[in-house]
Amino acid sequence: MTLRILRKTLPAVLAAALVFSFSGYTLAAPRGFSDFSYSGEYVSGQFHDVDETDWFARYVEGAFNYGFIQGKGADTFDPDGLLTLGEAVKLAARLRSIYYTGAADFVEGVPYYAVYARYALTHGIISSHGDYTAPADRACFAELIYNALPSEAFEIINDIPDYAISDVAPAPGFGAAAYTLYRAGILTGADRFGAFFPHSFITRAEACAVMVRLADPAARQNAGPAARIPASVIYERNVNAVIMFETFDVDDESIRTGSGFFISNAGYAITNLHVIDNAARATATFYNGDVLDVLGVLAVSEEFNLAMVAVDLEGGSCDYLILADSDLIETGNTVYALGSPLSLINSMSSGIIGNTAREVSGETLIQFTAAISFGSGGSPLLNTRGQVVGVTSSSFSYGQNLNLAVPINHVKSLTPGECIPLEEFLLLRASEEEP
Repeated sequence: MTLRILRKTLPAVLAAALVFSFSGYTLAAPRGFSDFSYSGEYVSGQFHDVDETDWFARYVEGAFNYGFIQGKGADTFDPDGLLTLGEAVKLAARLRSIYYTGAADFVEGVPYYAVYARYALTHGIISSHGDYTAPADRACFAELIYNALPSEAFEIINDIPDYAISDVAPAPGFGAAAYTLYRAGILTGADRFGAFFPHSFITRAEACAVMVRLADPAARQNAGPAARIPASVIYERNVNAVIMFETFDVDDESIRTGSGFFISNAGYAITNLHVIDNAARATATFYNGDVLDVLGVLAVSEEFNLAMVAVDLEGGSCDYLILADSDLIETGNTVYALGSPLSLINSMSSGIIGNTAREVSGETLIQFTAAISFGSGGSPLLNTRGQVVGVTSSSFSYGQNLNLAVPINHVKSLTPGECIPLEEFLLLRASEEEP
């Protein structure tokens, strides 16, 4: 999907330029929710694939009556069917038009979504066109809805702190949209733990629930994500984003193995700097056994023993982990280490944080008790939501489970630059060490 969403966080000058560039477009005072009313007459049982006992039955009825979503046929709704991008943009456009003007007087042509796409582009819901026949993912749909309405339309009814949604960081874009919609009771999560699953496609039934809660604030839900997810679920969700690195010298002899994890679907991964030191080549082994090459180094921190590397995904994408705020951790918190000790790919151990700010050789590190061994360096240290709070780095040789991790906020300060192949990086490091 190539659609780009216009962020609400545009700089003021750019935002003003966009507004004045729209021919005849002026901002109107919103009319609010009073103009959302039923225009259809849903008949119980009219869709053979919507049973009154289904969780979505009342939302299908409401969305149908509001005129948001119709059936796929006279007696078929297709609740599990995927919402297309064109349908998502149509819903966002109609939502905004009714909220601001009290009506949605769109005249559809061929293709049907063209009039809505033009409106969405003109009114800042999107910033460019995309493939309107492709399925819309949950992140895209949330951001479209978020951009369609002003902030006062999302009254906060749920106290949901930043980082409370296990698979969404509170960042500009769909992150801001998701947290706003959760706090307003419009989104409640896609599983029993309140996870969002941003990159999964949204179904027609799910879209009905969102639209009804948007149009009728009384239908919004008092709910929040779980503060603790079972370790087995954390493992299942994160295991494909954690990799084992193996490095090789200039003679292509194996040097060591280490651990790492992806922080973006483009193949950017984090590990310890010592894992890739002296390496002329490296590979990344996935949980399913796939082995891919490491393209090179994107950024390093000598001070914190961190490296960001690029893995060759061969044109594909990858799962990635959500980075928490390591300033929020507390001594006694449960944590999990997920890495490849002794080349045992994706082994998990549990423990607690023994000290949030242990001073070691002038560095402030996280002390924790989850077991790690040789090869664990670069593993993600996860909290009870499955988010990364640290990068495991070292242990006290003569202690029992006295292990250390670099706070994840230091990873956030790494800025990826030019990808330097490992052979060049090896030479660069050697030249820096020369007297």
